[in-house]
Amino acid sequence: MVYLSGLEPLLAENSGLIDVLEIEPQTTWIENPEKPHIVEARSDVDDHLAGLPGRKLVHSIGTPVGGSADTLASQLPLLQQAIRKLGAPFASEHLAFNITSDFFTGFFLPPRQTASGIAIYKQAIARLQDALGVPLAIETGVNYLKPRGDEIPDGEFVAELAESAGCGVQLDLHNVYCNQFNGRQSIEEFLSLIPLERVWEVHLAGGFELNGFWLDAHSGAIPEPLLEICRDVVPHLPNLKAMVFEIFPSFLPAFGLRAVREQLENLHALWDLRGTALSARRPDTSTIAATMDSGPTVQEWERSLGRMVIGRTPVTPLEQSIAQDLGVPLVRELIHEFRASMVVAVYRLTSRLLMLALTPDVFRAILQDYWSRFPPRQYAGSEADGFFTFLVSKNLRVPWFQKVFEFERAAMLTLCDSQPRIVRFAADPLPVLRALAEGRLPDVISQEGDYEIELKPEGPITVSGIELDEITRTFPFH
Repeated sequence: MVYLSGLEPLLAENSGLIDVLEIEPQTTWIENPEKPHIVEARSDVDDHLAGLPGRKLVHSIGTPVGGSADTLASQLPLLQQAIRKLGAPFASEHLAFNITSDFFTGFFLPPRQTASGIAIYKQAIARLQDALGVPLAIETGVNYLKPRGDEIPDGEFVAELAESAGCGVQLDLHNVYCNQFNGRQSIEEFLSLIPLERVWEVHLAGGFELNGFWLDAHSGAIPEPLLEICRDVVPHLPNLKAMVFEIFPSFLPAFGLRAVREQLENLHALWDLRGTALSARRPDTSTIAATMDSGPTVQEWERSLGRMVIGRTPVTPLEQSIAQDLGVPLVRELIHEFRASMVVAVYRLTSRLLMLALTPDVFRAILQDYWSRFPPRQYAGSEADGFFTFLVSKNLRVPWFQKVFEFERAAMLTLCDSQPRIVRFAADPLPVLRALAEGRLPDVISQEGDYEIELKPEGPITVSGIELDEITRTFPFH
């Protein structure tokens, strides 16, 4: 499984259902908002992950190889460190892009599927593989856009790139399932074209339908039609090294660990089918690269698609064309949901205060205003900090807003740099914080006086020396 903290009870059972944990290192890193673009790994978290049972794989989610912009060099030493610490025999990364020469897109977007694109992505794969020091597999991505007449079809594109780059393939079958449902190449055709002997890993997940699209939502059970496809294809994967089930943390409480066990049992049954004779299916891509290199350049595609999905007004003919694709507003909505979730996760009590005081609709309207002005940021801390800095400038007349935000921001900074901090109040903050932790506005007037909250990198939060056990538990930084 892809690791998430909610799996710890299942891991503690030591039932043998989880043989491999796939770690996404960027989800454990911290970016200090006072030091933008500098990320750090926590040694205690790394030690904990390394000590969990099972083999470990590293799946990067921040250095995609389907774009022309340089990989963020600051991430490479931390990725190397994670690979060494976890003893990962190979790594994987997305065949997509999430950054242009000007801005971060907030979402993995489909690469330009042309011969020029293949040449660029081949170099990106080689650079990342050399930097990490282990073999690299590229993940087959989800693409909510309709097929274009000036692009290489999906299967041929993956085949040509994997063969020319000499890399492995992380076959995300749920992504390919989504693509088929959403009007792109069929799974059968896609699988008939890619080099199956290069598939080192298979990803499986669940999704749901929204606005006529099937989403790669990682929301629950693997669809039964997809399991049937797996039963057919797994025997033809001679170099399969791992099968991984994915679920997003937000869906785990409702889905439940019992249902996770059932999915893992399905994966074990599929694993037992691997390794029978491989059909000699070798697609002939020798003429594709020469005939499919018209239309926009890779850089034009990235900037235009990126601008459309973050909500900018179309200016060029290419942007106007892309804006007509029904997948664009869907991706824009997904980006907004991701951005909102980062804000609420980091500044949980401040967000709750604003939604209770202003109503969720007004809070959402303020978010929309922010999104229309500023592009996404890669890390939750900087995304949330940017939004609330914008919010502070609006001088909202919401009681306790400034102080609750000051408190939560100080807590985040203490998490980042392990330095203790004190936040001072002119009234007792305990009734306010307790009420917000319980999901309501305070119903009593706080007593005026000199109060302070002490934030420490270790141990409980205290208000004037009194521990806040019930409130502390609501904070993600504790």
